[in-house]
Amino acid sequence: MYDDRRWAPLRDQVLSEEPLCRAACGRPPAVVDHIRPHRGDELLAFDRANLQAMCKPCHDAKTARETGFAGHGPARLTTARVTLVCGPPCSGKSTYVRDRAEPGDLVVDWDALAQALGSPHPWDHPAPLSPFIAEARDAVTARLGRAHAVERAWIIATAPRQADRQRLAPPDASVVVLATPEDECVRRARRDGRPGGTIDAIESWWRTHRADQHLPPR
Repeated sequence: MYDDRRWAPLRDQVLSEEPLCRAACGRPPAVVDHIRPHRGDELLAFDRANLQAMCKPCHDAKTARETGFAGHGPARLTTARVTLVCGPPCSGKSTYVRDRAEPGDLVVDWDALAQALGSPHPWDHPAPLSPFIAEARDAVTARLGRAHAVERAWIIATAPRQADRQRLAPPDASVVVLATPEDECVRRARRDGRPGGTIDAIESWWRTHRADQHLPPR
């Protein structure tokens, strides 16, 4: 959603209209927050009435509450080791986890959830399923914040930005970024017959990641 051409001008509009954080902390805003999480729903994602300007600390606290990683005492009730594995499409995320996960490990994988919810394809999922896949993923990751018997959990996501990674995993999670070179990801996409939009998604991931890491463009 954040790569959509509609987002940048809408974000600028919100920040210009709201000079102070809407959480009433008195700080200037730096983030445009979705009041109701959009979870892939374009009507919510680009609805001005669903947007508010917030400072980063207040936004991070709100996100933690929404994803279940905020508490009134110790942040988490279990000692499960959570690893977030992220990178561009075709970077090898699923293979990385498959080679390391043990029986009984929890694996949260967008593509696997999509197929469980009715997608007929391992990678090319019908767009109307996206909000349901997102809610299923967020429900599972939030459940990690309550008592359970799982010892290790793996979360697979693209997450090109640091903010994306903070939103998707608890604060004490290990984070693995598979920054597989863009050319190699494109080669794999063509070799595997991935959907047409995969190459665009690879290029978008690297463009976003470079900007977030302040790396020079290719």
